[in-house]
Amino acid sequence: RSARFDGTRGYLITAEQRDPLFTLDLTDPKNPRQVGELVMPGFLYHMEPRGDRLLGLGYDQGNPAGSITVSLFDVSNLATPTMISRVNFGGSWGSLPEDQDRIHKVFRILEAEGLILVPFSGYEQTSREDFCGGKSIGGVQLVDYANDALTLRGSASSTGQARRALIH
Repeated sequence: RSARFDGTRGYLITAEQRDPLFTLDLTDPKNPRQVGELVMPGFLYHMEPRGDRLLGLGYDQGNPAGSITVSLFDVSNLATPTMISRVNFGGSWGSLPEDQDRIHKVFRILEAEGLILVPFSGYEQTSREDFCGGKSIGGVQLVDYANDALTLRGSASSTGQARRALIH
């Protein structure tokens, strides 16, 4: 599903949508080695390395806090990657506006502002008993990113599906 390389480090998620985050030691290019894995709820759809940290955009269907996730991982020790923060949003049926080939255009990390922007759409079920009871939601989710923590700031709603986000 997703592979990212950062110097002598590699990160993999397969397309099975239920497997761990795999970490790779690429010090010897002729002999890459899987050195760690992290089992977590849901799966990652896209990853962005940031030195000893890894940011991930993914899904955790069925999570009452929301089905879309932004996660922060500590990968300072490839043998023992750990999730240090995660936020969920997007309602019970969240979706992202791009496919695997263009998802990097959606996941906007503004490090100087300590902010992550994620366009999304979704459906928020208001009643567990009535499947049709709910409302459509969507826009751009703002996620604060500072001091190894992710926090939902709020969302800027949109009419129609937002596809990109930027500071104006």
